Amino acid sequence: MPRALALVTCLLPALSGAAPEVGELSGVSKLVNGGPGDQTDPHVSGALVAYTSESGGQSEIRYHDLVAGTDQAIPNGGAFDFVSDVSGKTVVFTRVSTSSAIFTYDVSSGQAPVELAPQAGSSRRSAVVGGRTVAWQDFGYTGSTLEPEIAVYDLDKASLTRLTNDRMLDRTPSVSPDGKTVVWAKCDAAGQGCDVWQARWGGSGFYSQALTGSEGEESQPDTNGDLVVYASTRMAEGGSDRDIYWKSVNGGTEQHLALPGIDANPSISGSLIAFERKDPARGHFDIALYNLDTQILYRLTDAPGDESLNDLSVSEDGTVRVVWTARENGDYNVHAFTFKLPGRNPCVDAAATEGEAAPTPESVCLQPGKTPLLAALEVARTTGQPNAVSLGFYGRGAGVLCVDNGYSGERATSGWVWLDGAEIVDPSSFKPTVSLVARNVTLKGNTWLASLISGKAGSSFRIRVYGNASQCGAVEAEAPAEEGAQRIPGEHVAPMSLDFGGVSVVTFVPEESERGVGCSAGGSSLAAAGLVLVALWLMRPRREFGVVRRNKLRRSGRAL
Repeated sequence: MPRALALVTCLLPALSGAAPEVGELSGVSKLVNGGPGDQTDPHVSGALVAYTSESGGQSEIRYHDLVAGTDQAIPNGGAFDFVSDVSGKTVVFTRVSTSSAIFTYDVSSGQAPVELAPQAGSSRRSAVVGGRTVAWQDFGYTGSTLEPEIAVYDLDKASLTRLTNDRMLDRTPSVSPDGKTVVWAKCDAAGQGCDVWQARWGGSGFYSQALTGSEGEESQPDTNGDLVVYASTRMAEGGSDRDIYWKSVNGGTEQHLALPGIDANPSISGSLIAFERKDPARGHFDIALYNLDTQILYRLTDAPGDESLNDLSVSEDGTVRVVWTARENGDYNVHAFTFKLPGRNPCVDAAATEGEAAPTPESVCLQPGKTPLLAALEVARTTGQPNAVSLGFYGRGAGVLCVDNGYSGERATSGWVWLDGAEIVDPSSFKPTVSLVARNVTLKGNTWLASLISGKAGSSFRIRVYGNASQCGAVEAEAPAEEGAQRIPGEHVAPMSLDFGGVSVVTFVPEESERGVGCSAGGSSLAAAGLVLVALWLMRPRREFGVVRRNKLRRSGRAL
């Protein structure tokens, strides 16, 4: 049976000794609120920041417009409001009075906050919002503080759905900007054995499954709808290390930002990840920013105290806003940093600028060096119908696809490889004398890799997909200078790629949803449907153009 290739890839020396050039961010820092008491836990959507303000034993949710400079409180009538989130003009938060309930507030209307799915004696907290979907941690289903469940609420339909139903500790939910993906951490009652789970909208309901396995202790997930980013504590070189990881919502290869020190609490928007970073050389937490497209890391803060509880938002015009909490003079204050996402210059190999040829696809496949591995699949031929396998992964920009023919068996004589439905390798490339097929490819973000193999039983091949080579100049264009702009230099850091076998087959479908085709270890039910369509497509040319097809195969020496 075809199987996902499980491997741990260590970074090798680069093909070229030339280091990539990096630019710097040019943006404006702003103190959102440094008033009396503690201002904490900011969240941002566009120019709107929502945060908790505590002073004199009272707690309220405030919202701040980074463009207009206005700052207002959500009226609470003496209740205790805390832990907010924001999407567009909608703010959600927890309100404690006679119960612990979830409220929503429309900033544009100015009307009173509204409780969602009111329930007497409710015990709910940790509300998050994306689009028109609100998710929260609900203790009312079990009545146990050790067994909260995750619930989602549709603001348009005014409907509540229970996502989880187990004896586990489900916590720290997050919702994608379009509201179609919910992620959270699932742990045992002692808060151990934590994994990241996700629920994706399937048209008639949410379908839930595990995204990570037993590799480490995962927590604090966030998603942009294509990727899920999370912190994970794992053993490294005889000690415990906490780093930032990410994975496509379709499963597949996991990527890892391997940095010394402790990294935690990631947030993702567009191609950017913000997180808390404790560099051993500095001894305190700063806010860092990583650009997935250019593989450039920035340290946004440089104060002597700790900065934490970050969030970020990338607008359609490329404006980026990052917010966080800073410990200052015994209080906590909210800060923001705003900048324009720099343009990206074309990838030009450093060696080529000196008159040398840029690496060929074959050379990247044979010696990938620091080129990040984005996906890997092994395809094995059994008997009967052609064997099919697929995998979802994330990658953007120029890439290289490698086919290692005969990887764990005889060399294949017939096979296909597709990226997002486009045929990259056809049967004419598979020959007993060919051990490697290499192609330049363009990756457009959330990507499906699919393959079929036919021909002799016992034959096989492996597919690898690499992203931008590290020696290619991932140069960020310098942003226009602004009055009072702060310049932050970047550092190029290529991620490691890890694959531990994909998504768990365990799936829970909420009672309120109709059950569709089940999810599998290779991805969502869409993957299985896609493979059926691919198989039908392959059979179609032989029926409609049988003579032409057979003649072509005879000339090429191939046989199905």
